[in-house]
Formats: sequence, structure tokens, C-alpha cells
Amino acid sequence: MTKHLYILLLVLFTSTVSYSQQTGEDTIPLEVLFQDINRSQFTISPNGKYYVEVYEENKGSYLFYHSVSLHIVDIDNYELVHSIPLDSYGVDAIYWLSDNRIIYESKGSIVAVNIDGTNMVRIANRTDVTALSYFFDIEVDLRYNTILSPLFNNDSEILVQTINSNLHAAIKKVNIFTREETMVMDAEKHKVTQWIADAYGNIKMAVKISNKGMEYYFKYDEAKDTLETFFLNIRGNQYSLTIDPKTHIKQYLTFEGLGHDPNIIFITSNIFTDKRQLLSYDMEKDEVVQTFISDVNCDIKDIHGEGISFIFDYYNKEIAGFKYTCLTPKYKWLSPKFGEKLLKLNRKYPQYFNEIIDHDFMGNRLLIHQWNDASSGNIGVYDVEEDDYSVMFLFNEALSQYELSRSKIVIAKARDQYNVPCYLNLPVHRKEGEKVPLVVIPHGGPWARDYWHADEFTQYFASRGYATLRINYRGSTGFGKSHVLAGVNSMDEVMVNDIADATQFIKGRYPIDENKVFIFGHSYGGYATYVGLAKYSELFKAGVSVAAPSDINSWMQKQKDDDNYYSYEFWNTALGTNTTDYLTKISPLSYAKDINNPLLILHGRMDDVVPVEQAEYMINRLEGLEKDFQYEIYNFSDHSFNNPKEFMQMLEESNQFFKSYMNDED
Repeated sequence: MTKHLYILLLVLFTSTVSYSQQTGEDTIPLEVLFQDINRSQFTISPNGKYYVEVYEENKGSYLFYHSVSLHIVDIDNYELVHSIPLDSYGVDAIYWLSDNRIIYESKGSIVAVNIDGTNMVRIANRTDVTALSYFFDIEVDLRYNTILSPLFNNDSEILVQTINSNLHAAIKKVNIFTREETMVMDAEKHKVTQWIADAYGNIKMAVKISNKGMEYYFKYDEAKDTLETFFLNIRGNQYSLTIDPKTHIKQYLTFEGLGHDPNIIFITSNIFTDKRQLLSYDMEKDEVVQTFISDVNCDIKDIHGEGISFIFDYYNKEIAGFKYTCLTPKYKWLSPKFGEKLLKLNRKYPQYFNEIIDHDFMGNRLLIHQWNDASSGNIGVYDVEEDDYSVMFLFNEALSQYELSRSKIVIAKARDQYNVPCYLNLPVHRKEGEKVPLVVIPHGGPWARDYWHADEFTQYFASRGYATLRINYRGSTGFGKSHVLAGVNSMDEVMVNDIADATQFIKGRYPIDENKVFIFGHSYGGYATYVGLAKYSELFKAGVSVAAPSDINSWMQKQKDDDNYYSYEFWNTALGTNTTDYLTKISPLSYAKDINNPLLILHGRMDDVVPVEQAEYMINRLEGLEKDFQYEIYNFSDHSFNNPKEFMQMLEESNQFFKSYMNDED
């Protein structure tokens, strides 16, 4: 395909969006909004000539009619030159060995293949064929292999990590042509769960996971072949990278990765600041070298959510920059020259966040995920020298026929004048002067956060005429240590109060019909629905609670009975206390008597995070109190409602429930 056809493809894409803005319907069909994405693992060859993606297709049954293939596309001609069939396990990661050969990970196995499909060689197996027991025992013989390092200074070998049935990791160098193996680290000597190596294969660190689910970091001394507990020296004090459930919520230090300098690691820290910063640390000198990124509005890394992405400059063997997420995603460039490449693309398409997901060796062609808060976007190739962008794949072409709602970043004021970050979406085709109903959607977790992206719940309700409000109430992660810790010992107080205060703030400043304010929440969001209806009946006309806990005492007891040490201790810390009186006080069951507005309870019978009994407890309590409520138990859904049919039914039922109270002007 010629460059003119590239331009035609892009013009068709953008003109389709423009046309839909003038004539598109409000209501987006569920099957369009929640269309499965069947492509992933996008990458570009070192010479910038080929684009690769994994294509999956389900024809009725995942088990019996599921096919996976690698698509090799010639970028210059926009032509599918090869489709390589793979086994049904799929692909977890892809690396380029040369311009014509790739190697990929597939659920524990590692396979190398030429891009024309020839010379396919299994480099590492999921089972230990040399020690395979006579009667195959999956507990003993199963292996999980990953590429620890592609060894940039070695064209014939890669470094492979193999985790055995004891969850101990070995390291071996494997020749990609002969499959000859050289053992580098025996699995049972150090009993390490994961090794950390630099780009050249030098072992720098190790991680051990205890039977209590805690992670311990060690520094590896190659000369002595020993591990020592890794403490970082910061301003004269020693700090550990160990992750403990009792301190996880305020984790002071997190390991982020290595660059090309073998002595430098990157960490995030909030030891001396409220907002988490990105630092570099010299392991040889035992000192902080530099603060790379700090942001007055947010943590550089949300340890419970999105992290930091490194952008490597392969040609100059350096880190070109970092991508992190604040209220919106951002870049911090260390290489102004590399950053200028993306700046040119941003000038062409300012309506998108242009995210670099790969690039060729010279950095002349960038593989881009182009997206924003109203579009899952596309994958494209940006030719820096020609200043030309070519779309390779649209994530949801059918959805691009509709205009989606854009998110407004709003800083709401709580009753104590605290700033609460929010995302507000108004329906696209609201008439001038029209007041619209509002659906408040508190996020789950609650130790999580909402992001600037094309949120599916938001777009579902916005396309059906509602405004939506997502609130990063105190207790949410990503906005500083004090913000998250303010939620400790206050799940039913500060968190829910912030949700109510933000709703009041929005209601007074935007065209919201104050008689049609609803609340819809999943997991903790469902908990907030219960408590919000009880505490703020004058604010919320009705609510939908999905997969929510109702009896915190019994839910905590389940964590203990399941021997889920990490979860149990984490929640003990996050809740502030595990005393029976307190857990009873904060349980929605205790608020049931005050729920006087209409309520819909939805739950999946296969939920093993918040068991369906939690819904049944609330149903029984409300029935005993003769409250106005409805409920539905979905037989094939888990906590996340991963059953597509029942997920869509859940949303439609919620919408119909709210609509049934639209005309009640109490």
C-alpha cells in the first residue's frame, strides 16, 4: 500500500469521527461499546520495516474453536506478508532477535521463529522433559520460563529464568540456534523466586516471596555468589524495599527497574515527601544519585495501579524518558532530542495522548498507541523524518462511528475545603439549558483510583443521557501519602463524605437535575452505595450496589479462614482496627435501617472475592426491615462480572432501574 493509501486510511478514520459528531445517535449499543479486542502484543522490527501483532479469534467455544496467530505486516506497503499459526496458549511477550527473527513467551514456554514462519524452535518447554516422571506429575514437572534478558551484547544467546514447582528460579543461558544450555544459577542454591538482571545479563538483585506473601529484596554479590538483604542508605538512615502487608498501604520505597548503567537502579520514594518521587540509586556507592521526577499534584507511581513506563533509546544505550500518570498521563524526557520526536506528533494530533509502545533501533519510527478519554484509539507507526503517521489497527472501529463523552477534570471542595480530584462527563447531545440526571460512580478498592481514560461505565451511562461523576475520594491511591492514609479507619466516614461533598459541589456548578442524582458502585463502590443511601438520602434518589460487602466481620473472617495472610493483614491495617465492635459499626448491615430510598442489589454467584452470601445477608436484613429494594443474583458471574452476557445484563438492569425513578418528583 502506498503512502497515499496510508493517508486515505487516516482520513477515513478521522472523517468518520467528524461525521458521527454531527449525525451519530446518543445510545451506543452494548455489543459495540464492549466489543472484544482480539489483537495485542504490538511491536516493530529493529529496522522499522515490519509491524507484528498477535491475533486471536474465538469461533463459538474458547476451548475448541480458539485460534492464535502472529501477523507480520510490511509497514511500507501496508501488507500482511505472513500469518503464523500458534498454539492456543497465546503470547505473553515478544522480543526481536534480528530484523527477520522473533522470540516469544507463551504461558511458560519460549519459542523462536522467523517472521516468514520458518525455523520454529521451542527454546524452553513448560515441562522439564529431562526429569519427566514416568507418570506425568504436573506438580513436579511443570516449569515456567521467561526471558530474563535478551542480552543486547550477545547475538546468539538469551538469558532464561525457569521457575520450578517449588517456586524457585534458576537462570540459564540458552543458545537460540542450537538450544544448548549453560546453567548460570541453580534453582535450589539460593531459593529465589525471581532474579533481576540488567540489559547485559548481569545478576543484580533477587526477590523472595515468603509463605505469608511478603516480598524480600536482596542484593547479589557476584564475586562471593551470595545474597544480602538490600537496605538503601537515604540521608543517613537505612530503608528496605521489602513489601509487607502491614505497611503496604504507605509503602515508602518501591523498586522500578534498571537502566543501562549496571550500578544504577530506579526507585520511587515518599519517605521525605507527601507525593511519591522517582529517584536513581547507586548500589555500589549506596547513595541516592538524583531525583528524576516529582509532581506537586500526584504520586509518580500508584503502587496499587498504574506504574512508570521506561522509554529506552536503544541506539544511544540510555533512558530517553519516562511516562507516568497524574490527573492525565505525562512524559518526562531525559533526552530532549528523543522527546522532540514525539512533540512533532503531538502537534499534529493534540486531541490524543500519543503513547510510545515501541520503536525501531534508530528511533526513526515510533510505534504509537493513540488514545484519549473518549477513545480506545489506534495503533500506528509515526515516521519521524517524514512526519507521517500511519494507522495499523483500530481498537474498536464500530465505536468510532459514535461520539463519546469527554472528561472534565474537576477539583471539588469537601466540607473542610479539602481538594478532591474528580472526572465529570456530560452527555454528548445535551440540549442548551437542559438539566440532566447524574450517576455518581465511586471506584472500587477502595485503595485504588480513577484514571483519565475512556471508562466503560462512564461511556455507557453518558451515551444514555446521564452525566457521570468519578471521584478520587480520600483513601484513593496516587495522590500522596496523606490522601490515602486519610481513609484509614474511615471507610464509612471520610471516604463516603467526600463522595457526597463532591456530588454536592458538581450539582451546584453544572447542569444537573438535582431530583435525578443516582449512585452506582462495584465492590467498595457498592459499599459506598449502601452507606451513601443511608447517610445522604436527600442527595441520592436511588442506588445500585454491585458485588459489595455488607458484613465486614464475616468478610474478614473469610480472609482468615482461607489462610489469606496478606489480604487479612493488609485489611487489618487499612481498616485501622479489627475489633468486632468497629467492624460491626462500619458494616452496611448496620446502616440498613436508614436506607429509605430505592436500592438494587446485584451480585455474581461465582464471586470468590466478595462471596454471594454478602448480598444475601443484606437482602435478608432489608426484607426484615420491609425496605424498598430489588435484587438479582447472576449465576455465571464472578466478582468482575467476566461473563459478557451477564455483565451487559447487569448494566441494562441498572439503567432501567434508574429510569424507573426519573419521573418521580418527590
